[in-house]
Amino acid sequence: MEPGLYLTFFTEGEPFDRELPPVGPLEHVLVRDRQLIADRKDGQTDLFGIGERWAEAERELRRATAKEPGGATRPDLRIGAPEGVYLRFVSIGGAAEHDAIPEFGPYAVVVVGRRGVEADGDPLATRTGSDQNLWELTGVGGSAFVGVTRPDIAFRTRSTAYHPEIKPFRREAPVTAPSPPAAVPTAPAAQVPSRPQRPLEDPGQSLRDRIGSERPTYNTGAADDLDSREWGGAAWELRYFIIGALVVLLAVFSVPSIRSLLNGGSPTSTTVAVGTAVASSDWTYKVGSVRRLARIGASQARGTYVVVQVAATNRGSAGAHLQPSNFSLAVASGEQYAAQPSTGAVYSSALNPDSSYIWPTDFPVGRPVVVPLIFEVNSSVTGTQLVILDVPATRVRLE
Repeated sequence: MEPGLYLTFFTEGEPFDRELPPVGPLEHVLVRDRQLIADRKDGQTDLFGIGERWAEAERELRRATAKEPGGATRPDLRIGAPEGVYLRFVSIGGAAEHDAIPEFGPYAVVVVGRRGVEADGDPLATRTGSDQNLWELTGVGGSAFVGVTRPDIAFRTRSTAYHPEIKPFRREAPVTAPSPPAAVPTAPAAQVPSRPQRPLEDPGQSLRDRIGSERPTYNTGAADDLDSREWGGAAWELRYFIIGALVVLLAVFSVPSIRSLLNGGSPTSTTVAVGTAVASSDWTYKVGSVRRLARIGASQARGTYVVVQVAATNRGSAGAHLQPSNFSLAVASGEQYAAQPSTGAVYSSALNPDSSYIWPTDFPVGRPVVVPLIFEVNSSVTGTQLVILDVPATRVRLE
């Protein structure tokens, strides 16, 4: 799959199998008030050039960019990129300091709808204004941005740049407090005799330490020896009770670990939420979005498809490859499902040209590449977790 941005025009609520395929790759994308500006990348390839649906997707792009009259017939836009999607809320033509909003991303999928903008399921902005032509930020990117409005959204991916009219992000300079005025010399005060002061105590000591160190010391004599012998004798007589209590405590705290082992887990395994980075020695993984589909293009699920978008970053050697077999899906009932192979019918091919999912073949070092993991599962499964072969001690809670 060529690097670049890919656009899917759709209408909210329509069946997935009726959506148009994505078009691209594009150099950059700029969404203005009911207008789209997008440039083709050099050396593009026709990934979906089979059938009338791809031709209709191309016509929709030309209508959205005003290269054909009539305007886009599908009001919603889904933006994806194999290297991740980056975006900025900007104001074209405004001063740079008026657009001091940093970049968001990378995301696997960004959806620009009629009512708002979502990135991997998180609401970034909502429509506002008297004519609904402004985006009001929700604060997902930081509490300082709550209520900030901008009319335009610019998109790029890791290997492309923003539209030339987008001014660079400019961070406001920190305010420096004025230096205090120089002290005015005064006459030395008269020396007043005083009592010797007690040395200051170590501020690092706690109150309990100070009380212990200030306790008066005196010789208790034989009484102390007698008390120690009595306590020692009592502890010896209770040794069997103490050992038994320790055994019971050990058994109680070991039950969860034993249960975890019986269920195929690890006593030291942890579960993290979607959006949390998980790393092995050679890869970093970050789950972006999860969705369930009954059908992907021409491929009908016997139960349901669970599609997990993962941004994978190669931290090892150049030329390294990643395969779906490195992942599986665990469910609450204890079953595990293998991911569909990259050559499976759910991915885009001559047999399934309407599928919008392609398994990437290039994983540059240091660049996140979005991989679509697809699992065919029973439609009633719950408690799904992503299992990563090279990170066995950590699972990602999907739902």
